[in-house]
Amino acid sequence: MANLTFKVESAWSGEGFGVEIKARQHRLRTDEPEALGGKDHGPNPVELVLGGLGSCLAVLAALYAPKYDVELQAFSVQTEGEIDPDGFLGQAPVRPGFQGIRYSFKVVSPSPREAVNALLTHIQGLCPVKDTLAGVPVEVDQTVIDSNEEEIHNAVAA
Repeated sequence: MANLTFKVESAWSGEGFGVEIKARQHRLRTDEPEALGGKDHGPNPVELVLGGLGSCLAVLAALYAPKYDVELQAFSVQTEGEIDPDGFLGQAPVRPGFQGIRYSFKVVSPSPREAVNALLTHIQGLCPVKDTLAGVPVEVDQTVIDSNEEEIHNAVAA
């Protein structure tokens, strides 16, 4: 199968810390919690990362459960991670991202525990979001457009 390319547009809403995300025909708003200066109109970006990991694992569980003869009655993933806000606020030389991420499964199934465990092992090895979080090169292809809407390429290096 050929590579798939996924594209998402994220645009500042024009007020506070709100951002409108467009993915295909879907729309989602992000914001920061009030404790971080936002208006709490949606999940913040790092919560979306955690949700992306959990939802990816859940999709894979639903996809592969039949292969492992696992009947899923319920499946959920709880994700959490810590971030030192001093990093992204530029107040200390600490990592701006997650210091660590943990997740746990809640599976309700009448299937044998060995089959469920095999399914869980399998999906963890195939999860693209988990793999990405484990370390993938991230590059910037930066375009800055000035007030005259003329493109200035590579004006700022990341």
